[in-house]
Amino acid sequence: MNLTSRTACATCHLVLTESTHEGRTVYRHPVAEGRHAVVPVDARQLPDVFDRCHTCTGAPPVWNYHTGLIQIAAAGAVETYNDQWHVCYRCAHHIESDDVDALTAHCAARMQWPPHSDEYLILRTLHRCILLGREHRTLLTATDWPPARITADMLPKIRDRLTRLLRGPDHLPAPLHEPGHRRTLADQLDLAPLYWINQDFTDHIADVTTTQPPATVTDDLVASPAGLIAWPTPIGVTGHLAAASWTPHRDGWQLTGYRSIGTALDDDLMPALRHEIGWLAPVHTEHLTRRATLDGHHPLGPLITTWLLIHQQLTDTVAAKLPKGTTRAYQRQRRPAPDVRIVRIAPHPTTAPEPPTPAGLRIRAKPDHRFWVSGHERQQAYGPGRSLRRPVDIQPFLKGDKDLPIKLSTTVRVLDDRTPGTEASTDQG
Repeated sequence: MNLTSRTACATCHLVLTESTHEGRTVYRHPVAEGRHAVVPVDARQLPDVFDRCHTCTGAPPVWNYHTGLIQIAAAGAVETYNDQWHVCYRCAHHIESDDVDALTAHCAARMQWPPHSDEYLILRTLHRCILLGREHRTLLTATDWPPARITADMLPKIRDRLTRLLRGPDHLPAPLHEPGHRRTLADQLDLAPLYWINQDFTDHIADVTTTQPPATVTDDLVASPAGLIAWPTPIGVTGHLAAASWTPHRDGWQLTGYRSIGTALDDDLMPALRHEIGWLAPVHTEHLTRRATLDGHHPLGPLITTWLLIHQQLTDTVAAKLPKGTTRAYQRQRRPAPDVRIVRIAPHPTTAPEPPTPAGLRIRAKPDHRFWVSGHERQQAYGPGRSLRRPVDIQPFLKGDKDLPIKLSTTVRVLDDRTPGTEASTDQG
């Protein structure tokens, strides 16, 4: 499920708040109802969507504060305000500090409202209602953070901040919010190996992911029963996948993709951001059953491509050397040392030059490109006299020298044992 989708009004292009009432979804304009009815559409269909902090309008929102509907009487009229408030990090800092004066001063300064004006007093009253009436807040995962550059030695701290967020009181989007699921995910990630993909391998994955044919996800394909993979720079069709985790379930895995959070705020706010949220924000999650198929165009396609290339033994893995401060911190907490693995492209073995071809001897021409061979199922012989057959998955794999350009395979030839001596063709495009 995509966690970055937003709904906007087709008339005014404002991003709408969303709630559920008696089984139906209710959309509202931000702050207060506008002069027209809401016309909800996918925000991706609209140009120039306005998605800013509801209190100051000066920065992208990070948290959604939930309150009751707020009504304020002024000059003989009653104004009804929203019950959800998309708030930027600085305004959230003032709210969490219960500092209504600082919040109002910050927002009114942007509007150029003097402290003794009627607008200033109404704004302060509204802010006081938000502070006193807040019930909880939810992380907004559609925030377009600038990416961070992730290194291997950062992974233990990145994982710890992620599990702290999962165990914390703040709400997450509905697919991840269920408390039991959050605790289980955090507990499993605490013990999972951490994989850092180096830049060369990341670039290679980016080159081949979009043409990766469907792969069948099995226990043999996943790199480990549970894990967290991070790429140094964002990757994938969405352009913002920085990490992905997988944790086991009875009939498959829970897969979650994350975007990274770089240096996005003023220096005085960055320590609190790292403490509360960390470096990763979830952007996609889904339950994947065994033998489900995913191709490179899926939002989590780079994870599947990474598994395929590791499965094909095109990589080698070495243990990361962690800072002493990290290992000592784990020792003080009586925790096992973090298992951080660096995955890189395996070096090509040196081979002797090929002998010259005798004159007149025909040889098969070498391909001038690399290509994906699509996955298929093969009937493998076994048992007495190899007379029995059992199905075996052949996963998609890259064929050809590593320096050649990539081209998608169009046909796979599979030997079929149902009719001896025949050949079956599986067309892929």
